[in-house]
Amino acid sequence: MAKKKSIIPEFMVNNPEDTFQFLFPLKIILDEDKFSNSHYEVVVKNIDTKEVFTYKVSPELLFTHYPLCKSFKHGEKIEKNSNKDIIDKSFIINTKLVNEHNLKKLTDILDKNSIGALLGWNFKYVNKAKYINCYLIEQDNIKIIIPHFAIGIYYYFRFSQLREAVFDSTLNELYIICEDDRANAKIVLPTYRTDEDAAFIHRYACQKDAIKEFENVSSYIHNYLKYMQENNYDNDLYKMHLKFNFPTKDEFQIDTRTSLITNKETNEQYYFIHEITNDYSDIGFEKLTKIIEKNKVILNLGDLENLPKLEKEIPNGTSDVLKITHASKKNTQTYHQKDRKKSCGSLKNIPVDEESSTRDIIEDLLKIYKEQQTEDITDQSLTESSSKGNKTIRKVVISSEFVKESETKPLTEIDNFVVFNQYINFLQQRTDIKDFHLNGKKDLPQYTLKDDETKINPKCKIKKRPRQYLTATFKYENSYVGLLELENNTYSACSTWVIISNSQIQNCNFDFFINLYCKEDMGTPNMVKKHAENNPKFITKNHERNENLNEIQLAKWYKGLLSKF
Repeated sequence: MAKKKSIIPEFMVNNPEDTFQFLFPLKIILDEDKFSNSHYEVVVKNIDTKEVFTYKVSPELLFTHYPLCKSFKHGEKIEKNSNKDIIDKSFIINTKLVNEHNLKKLTDILDKNSIGALLGWNFKYVNKAKYINCYLIEQDNIKIIIPHFAIGIYYYFRFSQLREAVFDSTLNELYIICEDDRANAKIVLPTYRTDEDAAFIHRYACQKDAIKEFENVSSYIHNYLKYMQENNYDNDLYKMHLKFNFPTKDEFQIDTRTSLITNKETNEQYYFIHEITNDYSDIGFEKLTKIIEKNKVILNLGDLENLPKLEKEIPNGTSDVLKITHASKKNTQTYHQKDRKKSCGSLKNIPVDEESSTRDIIEDLLKIYKEQQTEDITDQSLTESSSKGNKTIRKVVISSEFVKESETKPLTEIDNFVVFNQYINFLQQRTDIKDFHLNGKKDLPQYTLKDDETKINPKCKIKKRPRQYLTATFKYENSYVGLLELENNTYSACSTWVIISNSQIQNCNFDFFINLYCKEDMGTPNMVKKHAENNPKFITKNHERNENLNEIQLAKWYKGLLSKF
């Protein structure tokens, strides 16, 4: 299987044999032009060389890819050199009691030596670390330190767009409308979101306490800057210790990765929470329906060329390297979804349904990317694309896909039949398509190899069973058309067979080309070369691997299909 694209910080790429741990977020470094591009200054330790340094990290990476105090080599998590002092531990907390009264600086709780232990037994950054914001919770004869960064990473920095919305107070851009009905909540989204992402957007859009805490993050930033400027504290103005609080006021369980820390001066012991791994707070509803709004294109396909165009460049490739530099606005974005093993506890036993809706859009407001392939190989950045961005950097947007216990296959595995059926549904809605007929799945004939009749041609099988295919037929103007979609592995390129004839397409037409492919073991390029000018004509039409195609993508595919006639 092809290896999925990774997101690897530059220092790991430059030191591929060394093992690193992200230990401790210090201050947020605000981007002066756009707060949504802000980064955490994080203490990092090279486990092999013992070197400790700081590195700017986009906050959501600490949730999706690089949890604190875990070991990574060249972007891959390893168990070697794992911190034996950090344990998995659950706590029942009452967030009604988590407020300004138990707000502390770390130095109010721990001495210099114990803070140094949290920094990899290094005292280089103690003077910065000691001023981070924490909550001190005392209950059941134990004391718990919850640093604000742990709350921020779990609740507010779960995916790239949420991070941007938190810093810029632009949550309204992530949804169209919300219905706060506990029995059957609804949220209309402008683009596909995972169940967890949709649920958290709904929480921050509809729940009173969550709305307040979400807005408090941006308010605190602006009030801090105002205070610093009014008092002429211009030194490191755009570096600050952020504050976060839980988005819900209730008693619930949190799962954590925790270490037991002793203040060497007072001999008091504290549980220090490095990471919140899960929580079971009330999400605010018993059922959620997420509705993905899809634009209904009310255009003649010939008008696609006349629409206003936005110049975009498609890099020839994207490296694994993650840089901090601003991305170029000219490059198309790329997307990366990180699989997580455990779904959010707040959504346990809560059904999440998915629907889609359409709306008419105004022609003169519609923009289509005029995409131009370039020879560039670009690195990645999590900063907002800008005009001052580096041409060799493209923006990556990351999120997490949580694996449900009931699922049998990873959600990243997109069945090409699912994609093909989206095109089929679009065809059926076209008034210029006549006599449309979709056939059910069939198994490919199990032909043997010419040079070894004891073996089935590998082309005919997939996952140790007969490979399947779908066919559809229709008429367009004076042409009869047949489409055949072969079942593919999830890592294979996708293309549909297209048969065009001046007479009605029959099963025998499909069988003829299936025999060429399976029995004669002819490749599709040779089939095209031999039959592209015949009647019936044989060609192929590539298509995307995307389980949520928008109307523009569907229309462009259809226009490309018609150009083959």
